[in-house]
Amino acid sequence: MSGLESAEGGFVKNVELKDGSKVKIRYVELDDALGLLEMYNSLSQDTIYNRFFVFRGQLSLEEAKKMAAISRKDEVALVGVLSRGDGVKIVADARIYIEGNIGEIGIVVHDRWQNKGLGTALVSELIREGEKMGLKKLKIYCLPDNRIMIHVGEKLGFKYSTSELGVIRMILELPSGRNQPID
Repeated sequence: MSGLESAEGGFVKNVELKDGSKVKIRYVELDDALGLLEMYNSLSQDTIYNRFFVFRGQLSLEEAKKMAAISRKDEVALVGVLSRGDGVKIVADARIYIEGNIGEIGIVVHDRWQNKGLGTALVSELIREGEKMGLKKLKIYCLPDNRIMIHVGEKLGFKYSTSELGVIRMILELPSGRNQPID
């Protein structure tokens, strides 16, 4: 179940997850830097590796600020947030990096919120965003052992293949890009 309500500068979608918990999906805001920092720095090494394809240290405040201050013409960024007494807690970050008429999706869901439907809800919203922007294709790259991401991609209609480096490449042709060659 989900509901849509207006929000300053964008939308808020209320999503009920498989376990009954409720998460709001909204556009990232400048004030989200500390929340992004907190979320990324509390991820397991496996989740970090699945997102970035490398093990890495803690995210810096400067990196988090850059993630919150996106260029809306080159990137769309959504966050999954929980309401709590003292504000919100970010539990997911999902983005489309845009190059020409093709978008590449990058997503991370905090370990405690995986396998509840949040990743599927976020990628579904990114697909809608890509369609609104007139993108022709969306791509997702993931590691072969990232079964969660492969499942989400398959469920949402992405077609996939394995690259020469062993990375899974998933492609979704959007309505504006049907019958176009895949780059």
